[in-house]
Amino acid sequence: MRIAEDGRLAGYKTYIVAAAMLIAGLAQLAGVDLPGFADQSAMQLIMESLAVIFLRRGVQSAASS
Repeated sequence: MRIAEDGRLAGYKTYIVAAAMLIAGLAQLAGVDLPGFADQSAMQLIMESLAVIFLRRGVQSAASS
């Protein structure tokens, strides 16, 4: 996969990871067993993903002003 080399997703990689964490957390709340996230609690994944999204937005808005 050439995401790192290709410039199209350069500013969105953090959001993609946060979205994947949010989807995994919501799936765990719905009762889906995800082996890769067995050690993580659903609420921890959801809260961390929301924190990443909102902190990233805060850093971007502070850098642009």
